[in-house]
Amino acid sequence: MKVNIQNNFSVSKIVIGCMRMNEWNLNVEQRVEFVEWCIEQGITTFDHADIYGSNHHNEELFGEVLELKPQLREKIEIISKCSICVPSKENPTIKTRYFNSDSEYIINQVNKSLEKLKSSYIDILLIHMHDLLVNPKELNDTFLQLKEEGKVRYFGLSNHNPLEFDTLQKYSDVKFVTHQFMLNPLGIENYKNGTMTHCLKEGIHPMFWSPLAGGRIFNPKNAFEENMRNVLEGIRKELHLEEIDEVIYKWLLKHPSDPVIVLGTGNRQRIKRALHSLEGVQMTREQWYKILTEAGYKFW
Repeated sequence: MKVNIQNNFSVSKIVIGCMRMNEWNLNVEQRVEFVEWCIEQGITTFDHADIYGSNHHNEELFGEVLELKPQLREKIEIISKCSICVPSKENPTIKTRYFNSDSEYIINQVNKSLEKLKSSYIDILLIHMHDLLVNPKELNDTFLQLKEEGKVRYFGLSNHNPLEFDTLQKYSDVKFVTHQFMLNPLGIENYKNGTMTHCLKEGIHPMFWSPLAGGRIFNPKNAFEENMRNVLEGIRKELHLEEIDEVIYKWLLKHPSDPVIVLGTGNRQRIKRALHSLEGVQMTREQWYKILTEAGYKFW
């Protein structure tokens, strides 16, 4: 299933997040086969960032796939992100984590990503985190330059609150096509702060990362997490689903903004369950609100 997010440009409803691709221990032939398998399942969108992977090399791992089979590029959509600067072998001069949205920096990072990905363009570029020192007019000029050069097709934001989003959009001549942020039953801050309602206001299809809270859903560490697991298990039984991750996917997908889920896994069974969640039995409003309230949302 695809989601049309701008004009005739679509992404798959389930996106493969490549943050941990280096941990999947796949050789290049296995990575090619995995990408081809995803495409066969209808998953055509792959999420990257310039800092992903040990020594920031996960884009290179994906680039090796496209170098071996360049014909795959026209069958997929690539998302990448930049603005986070962290100490690493890639950036030996950086001593403190910070954010950078300066034009020179973003253009340099995009050029690096294109080289690593073995692609002449990125489908969607996201500003990874909000830079408190951002110059909105300069950022707009940067986006326009990248678009005119054909290096980036569309733009969006990641991990911004509604005010930050609106401020950057006000100065931008390009319409942001998506907003990527964390959402799961253990972390509903983006319901509490109005980000989800803001997506409806702007007509944006949000992208949710860490839908399973980094696996904590399956291995609760405290009473709150244990209670949430029990709630999900109860609803799983009511809906006659295989695993509780299917309950979470259905909960996330029920929102009328028609969201996209970013799965940070190479586990094919989990990917199949996410795809299965796109159809079949639907969660009731009562079940949906049960999860939200147990997650800590207060109505009165």
